[in-house]
Amino acid sequence: MFNQDPDWEFYPLNGETGDAFMGVREDERVFFKRNVSPFISALSAKGIAPKLKWTQRTYSGDVLTAQEWHEGHTLERDDMNSNRVIQMIKHVHESKSLLSTLQRIGGTIKRPVDYINEYYEDLPESLANHQFFNHVIQQLEQEIDNDFYDLEYTVCHGDLNHHNFLLNNNNQLFLVDWEQVSISDPMCDLTKLLIQYLPGKDWLHWLQRYGTNVSKSEYKRIRWYSRMNALFVIKQYHRENQIYKMNDMIILLRIIHQDTKEYKE
Repeated sequence: MFNQDPDWEFYPLNGETGDAFMGVREDERVFFKRNVSPFISALSAKGIAPKLKWTQRTYSGDVLTAQEWHEGHTLERDDMNSNRVIQMIKHVHESKSLLSTLQRIGGTIKRPVDYINEYYEDLPESLANHQFFNHVIQQLEQEIDNDFYDLEYTVCHGDLNHHNFLLNNNNQLFLVDWEQVSISDPMCDLTKLLIQYLPGKDWLHWLQRYGTNVSKSEYKRIRWYSRMNALFVIKQYHRENQIYKMNDMIILLRIIHQDTKEYKE
């Protein structure tokens, strides 16, 4: 896999897709990944992702990226309510330089209809024929209006789960696994986190700490993207055969969908 130095030994990392490895050469350890987006260099420069060491094209035509290896651990579920996590997400969303870089390299722009289309991709028949899920999707389609487009789209990670936050032994926090990065409504990122880690009664406080007081437009988009993301998570749990977790997310989806309270100042 590596063109020049035969001394590297590669060890696949558990939980990865087969494209990530720990490389070991004598006392040196490096994180290797194949075919990473060039966006990783901008993230590395800002200290959001581990430092980029180099990239190289392999014999097979893949691009191999090497980043610093950090001893540490991924975050626990309760850590997703911490100020450090909130501030890192906010930093990503508000970074004009990251947005400019992602636009320059042709980053994917995702609008509401794109998420609906993505949900239908490789959708199992049992979910495709589910009456309630289809009803939710129909409602989501009808609710899209100008408020979903008349806003500044930002860099969105796309998969804000606790396994993608790495805290090293020097207390540095990194956000990794950017394969789903896009230019989109930040509410999509935020609601993906909220539905998985916080009870509904704590959402408003978390969002206030992030820096939003929830306007009428934001309230509408929070409700829309929380349902959309719940459908994505249900699809994921179905694929992984995690039936209990899937049923819990279905219950949450019903609660959100049936909650039709109007926005209040």
